[in-house]
Amino acid sequence: MLFAAIPFAVNAQQLTVEYETRVNANSPDAMKESGLPDEMRKALISAVADVKAYYIMCIDGGQVEGRAQAAKEKQMITFMGQTIDANEFVKNQLENIIYFNKDTKRQVSKVVVMGKHYLLVDPLKADTFDVQPNEKKDILGYECVKAVSKDGKQVIWFTKHIPVDAGPVYANVGGLILEAELKDQIFVAKNISMSVDHAIKEPTGGEEMTEKAFKEKMKKYVEMMRRGQ
Repeated sequence: MLFAAIPFAVNAQQLTVEYETRVNANSPDAMKESGLPDEMRKALISAVADVKAYYIMCIDGGQVEGRAQAAKEKQMITFMGQTIDANEFVKNQLENIIYFNKDTKRQVSKVVVMGKHYLLVDPLKADTFDVQPNEKKDILGYECVKAVSKDGKQVIWFTKHIPVDAGPVYANVGGLILEAELKDQIFVAKNISMSVDHAIKEPTGGEEMTEKAFKEKMKKYVEMMRRGQ
């Protein structure tokens, strides 16, 4: 009976984590990279503040893959005078894949924009977080420790009882991230299973460029759209 009260460590090579996600409505940086005018961006954030989506992360050894997933139930919102199912926003992201390989130190994101596929390829680099060992809480039965980004704008909770460096953000803190409050989104783990239902492979098929080059390309595209070109 004593052992039942002791958190157990998970050393499985394969894991699937399901996160519930929503927009971080309290973040001043939410959706800033969308290119929307500030007033419209704030109106969109307000409209979708209570909308839930899901993020499925699969881990197989040193490989990690993340994909968005729409909610099954309809979530009606009103934006710019129109009432629509908020799941339509998520549909645009269902083909996107975030992949990284800790063995090869390579990160590849597959992004689909207006039907065109892009592969964003960069060296794998961990975001820097300061661990606060005295700040703890329970998530899904695992003791989690708090860590805060250098700029103070992002917070994660990770557990060393699952010693896998993975999560919605790569932080290299020595444990699985079960909750994350990032600049755009909030992630909360809702389920963990010790298996993966498909082979994880690096994404292929798309115009290859760095993430920085992609952001510059999208910025120019949005500017052209504003000018009606």
